[in-house]
Amino acid sequence: VAVVNGAPISKATFEQYSQQLRNRANTDTPEASKALVDQLVMEELLVQEANKEKLADDPQIKQQLEIVKRSLLASTVVRRMLSENAPSEEAIKKEYETATAAMKGKEYKAAHILVDSEDKAKEVIAELKKGGDFAELAKTKSSDSSAANGGDLGWFTPSMMVPPFAQAVAKMEKGKFSEEPVQTPFGWHVILLEDTRDATPPSLDELKPQIQQMLQSKMVNDYLEKLKSGAKIEVKEIQVSEAKPAAAPEAAPAPEAKEEKK
Repeated sequence: VAVVNGAPISKATFEQYSQQLRNRANTDTPEASKALVDQLVMEELLVQEANKEKLADDPQIKQQLEIVKRSLLASTVVRRMLSENAPSEEAIKKEYETATAAMKGKEYKAAHILVDSEDKAKEVIAELKKGGDFAELAKTKSSDSSAANGGDLGWFTPSMMVPPFAQAVAKMEKGKFSEEPVQTPFGWHVILLEDTRDATPPSLDELKPQIQQMLQSKMVNDYLEKLKSGAKIEVKEIQVSEAKPAAAPEAAPAPEAKEEKK
């Protein structure tokens, strides 16, 4: 794709870089291809300068290259193992069923009025029993941020609420308000249960990417444990020496200062 001071940049190199960039941006346009060639030309010029300075012989550079090599080889082994052992559709479906089983249950739609004492909560309940409007009472008496919306909390699952609140809601009838104040760490609540419904778990298509990633992580861990169990490993004790700070140049004595009383 280009020749720089007699050194060719192969199409294979171009394709490899293009493949890496394709994961982040579109490289299929003529403009993008030209920009990539320009980038490779600049990189080649820098590599040639590095070769002139014999940087590849520098011990520190050698060590860094070795680290890059080790990381590349290790990650390639993992990628190949995963490509040859992709999670089966049956395994994904089984994991989905296990995950969604825990998501089944009830969802609740409720509103509440939050006050700072049991007596105030009982006063609210007394007004409701006389026919008071729950939303209006919430707007005037509730200290919660939901007060402006008439105490509306929207739809929620029990796990989203503190246990005393969730337990109280689960025992209520739809359309009824709690006739006894419910205490939580936030204060005293009067709750109105507006509606209930069965919780709907996400579909298989929605959860599939997360399940695949989870199964692949487990596969990698199992593979590493297998390699480890079949290897002879001897861990040596590492002696860590503390770096001593460089001695500071001797300074002239500072003028004597008077001690201030605080």
